[in-house]
Amino acid sequence: MKLKLVAVLFLLFISCSDDDRIIDDMALEGDWILSNVACYCFFGEDVDFSLTTINFDVSRAMVTVSNESEYIFFRENGEHFYGGQANRINFSDGAVYFFETRGEQLTLTFEDNPDIADDEVTYVFTR
Repeated sequence: MKLKLVAVLFLLFISCSDDDRIIDDMALEGDWILSNVACYCFFGEDVDFSLTTINFDVSRAMVTVSNESEYIFFRENGEHFYGGQANRINFSDGAVYFFETRGEQLTLTFEDNPDIADDEVTYVFTR
């Protein structure tokens, strides 16, 4: 009897754990253009955020970043693999972002470190 109970609890634990590891990233698929950056930082009025674009390929769990600006927004140029769970994506360097899509808008908010002041940053992209 105890063995059956342990087996059932193990199966429940595995099924819950699998659901927690699934990233809900289908809405990220495709091309996005940076439209705004909200942070405790200063950019001149002439900064063209649209020179930064990203492309999510969810089948490969990869985002390709292209920065044509003098500023580096979000990530360095190139391809970056990501993982995550639910509405969080994380990269191998430890950076974690919460994402939210609403129609043609994608918001990526950096998960800030509470020990570091003013590291909050939010990126807003549009299709």
